[in-house]
Amino acid sequence: MERIILNTYKVATRLPLARIASFINQGQDVSWKEFIKINGAEVEKILNYASTNKVVYLYKYGCITFLNFNQDEISIFLDYLGTLFVDLDYRLLSKCNETHEMILSSDGYVNLWEDDEAKFDYQQYVDDIAAAVLAKSTELYKIETELSEVLDEAGMFISQLNKGCLWASTKKVASTLAKSIRFKYRSIESVRLLGRPSEFKKTIESRQIFDKLSEYFELNERYVVLSNQMDILDSVTGAYLRFGSKQSESRLLLFEILLLASFPLLHILS
Repeated sequence: MERIILNTYKVATRLPLARIASFINQGQDVSWKEFIKINGAEVEKILNYASTNKVVYLYKYGCITFLNFNQDEISIFLDYLGTLFVDLDYRLLSKCNETHEMILSSDGYVNLWEDDEAKFDYQQYVDDIAAAVLAKSTELYKIETELSEVLDEAGMFISQLNKGCLWASTKKVASTLAKSIRFKYRSIESVRLLGRPSEFKKTIESRQIFDKLSEYFELNERYVVLSNQMDILDSVTGAYLRFGSKQSESRLLLFEILLLASFPLLHILS
């Protein structure tokens, strides 16, 4: 029995796949791809020693999945990316990471996780699918964490809206609104990537493996929760905007009243 170990890290908002591919002599067009794969001689060149069954998957939305790498080897690879002028966010890396293990039996079958009763023929695409699902789960965790923080901040104002006043200064409200809107638009592309990639639709078994791992990591359920929370965020920011609009209208009305009231006074003084 052998353990296949996968480690995924969120290391950046986006990864420049085309630039990385050009440095490792992957000349093909990668602009349309969700990920690039580094293995074999390319991995050995980076690690500077012979290595077998080690693969790195780099995803355009900023996640990296390492297959059968130890922590020292992961550090070596990340340092190598730094030499390619790829900006890595180590604070993000420390917060958003996941590990998964699959069990490979001596007869060539793989369990997608320990104690899973289902077995599949071990093919290369099994690793590819598991790496992709783990990366999607890590990316989803990052979105969930950010959304929770934004909602917590925005939620501070809800009770104040019910009272008809703002709890904080206009500057603070504007900052919260801007953060909410930026989060929403930054997350749109990542959320779209949570679906099954086209390369994993080619066979019935590949579709089954992707769906089974997605269910294990609860990707669909988490996506539904995320969508509902985004709707809440929309309603909160919408309430602020409507409330701010009403305040502006009230200030304009008071200014007009003040101007009208000043005309008789100006006539008397003249």
